[in-house]
Amino acid sequence: MKRSLKRTKKSQGRRKALLTFKRSPKIRKRVTGSKFRPNLNFSKLVKRTKRLPNAEEKSLVVQAPPSATPVPQPVVVPPTVQSHELTISQLLRPNEKLKSSMEGFLLDQRSEHTKRAYSKDIKRFVQFLHARHFERGDEILTRTALIAYKDQLLQEKLEHTTIDRHLATLKSFFRWLTEDGHFERNPSETVRFLNPKRVSSTQAFTDAEVQKVLSLPNLHSRIGSQHYAILMILFYCGLRRSEVCELRTSNISEERGQLILRLKGKGNKERIVPLILPVRSALEHFFKITGKRRDKDQYLFAPFKNARTGELNKALDSTMIYYIVTRYSRQAGVANKVSPHSCRATAISNARDHNVADRAIQEFAGWSSPSMITNYDKRKTAIEDSAAHSISYGREGRKLPWVPK
Repeated sequence: MKRSLKRTKKSQGRRKALLTFKRSPKIRKRVTGSKFRPNLNFSKLVKRTKRLPNAEEKSLVVQAPPSATPVPQPVVVPPTVQSHELTISQLLRPNEKLKSSMEGFLLDQRSEHTKRAYSKDIKRFVQFLHARHFERGDEILTRTALIAYKDQLLQEKLEHTTIDRHLATLKSFFRWLTEDGHFERNPSETVRFLNPKRVSSTQAFTDAEVQKVLSLPNLHSRIGSQHYAILMILFYCGLRRSEVCELRTSNISEERGQLILRLKGKGNKERIVPLILPVRSALEHFFKITGKRRDKDQYLFAPFKNARTGELNKALDSTMIYYIVTRYSRQAGVANKVSPHSCRATAISNARDHNVADRAIQEFAGWSSPSMITNYDKRKTAIEDSAAHSISYGREGRKLPWVPK
């Protein structure tokens, strides 16, 4: 009994001492020399001291089979593709990029005459698109609209050569926009030309008509002397209407003792046209009547009045050249419809009548190809000179009883 009590007391004393040892940090530090950490997490200690398996143990580990449920893949959103198609409304109200491309197309043209012509053609096409947009609403600009524009020009009874010129302008314009990235494919690429094979409607003057026209201007007035000098240059030098308007006094120079005109025509092609005696006399008379000085660089033919802006130091408008030719032709009783281009065709036809070499005519007219000579020779189709008048077989047909002798 006493032994059991002693054992009980010893065990209780040991248990109490152990509890005191654990609970008292000072006793723990004094006995062991280290601070006792009662809140030590055993699982963390096991993780820190856990030995990493070697390569053989890794190969013995049985891996769990993959899950049967498929792993969802991320949804790939395709990139948005920009459309390279222009609508009619976008062309009518262009943004900055499209407006810059349109301006660049006109600025890229070398000739001022080409710039004006292209600008008028594009403006006419835009007016057609306005009417089409009003009737049908907005739509993508395709070749259908271009073919409809060609049909409208045909309904307006324009010359086939004029319609082909409009189409050529639009083809160049849309090719430029396609290269700038506004179209993926040129909508005018498959639009066909009319390709007229008939003779041009430009009529030439006869020699008698030319003499009558040149006798009409009043040489005692400034306007009359100007009109006479313009007509002489048209009939004797074969200049285009735009070339006459752009003439400056500096274009007149002397070479080998002869006065010449140094010109820049289509495509900035330079050519020299001699001023024969009648033309020189007309220009000298014009300088004397108007008081112009040849040694001062200025426009050769400028307006005498300008009620709209008052500016006189400017080139004569091309419509004024047309007015001069048609006015005096009407007074001279010319029956055919003529224009300033008729004067150019008359000069070339007259040169061929005098057996001038084709190469000389080509240089005179400023053409790159001699094939244009036959197109401009208007007297080759004259009825009076037709080969039909020279055909004879000895006996000219049978006598017909109902035809009077």
